[in-house]
Amino acid sequence: MKKIFGIVATLIITVVFISCKENSLEKQRRNEMRKFDEFMRAHYSGISPRPSGLYYFQLEEGTGDSIKINDRVEIFYDLMSLDTVYTSTSGNYEPETVIVRHPSQLTSSAQSITSMRALHEALTYMRKGSRARLIFDSSLGFGQFSTGGIPGFTPLIMEVRVHKVYPAIPPAED
Repeated sequence: MKKIFGIVATLIITVVFISCKENSLEKQRRNEMRKFDEFMRAHYSGISPRPSGLYYFQLEEGTGDSIKINDRVEIFYDLMSLDTVYTSTSGNYEPETVIVRHPSQLTSSAQSITSMRALHEALTYMRKGSRARLIFDSSLGFGQFSTGGIPGFTPLIMEVRVHKVYPAIPPAED
């Protein structure tokens, strides 16, 4: 009986010790948010994010109806961290095609640029010809995982231009 009690006590002490130790992922997330907050204070002081945490800045308004969930859109974009350019369609002649999803249908760890929650949310604020700058932390981007050379826990800046919009439900003809 004393042996069992000793083993249980040892297990409890070990679990308490391990649970009190700082998790490396938590440390990386805290470092990301510190860097993100410093950047926002230095460059966009006084600006508030959307409820999701997305900072959305409209650069050009565009025309036509707002983009809706399930619309297919063609976009050009530039993607960068707070200090490094990663990828872009700006030099390409072919836009990226995205079927707009509600951000709740997407994970917080996107596998590609076209599955980032920040992009899908922003597209619903845009129209054909719109151009916007998005600034967001990893919870709306690639999360904790490295993707396409972008390290996990990386806040991102994305400039997006909507090239074409194909409505999911074609407009009714009169």
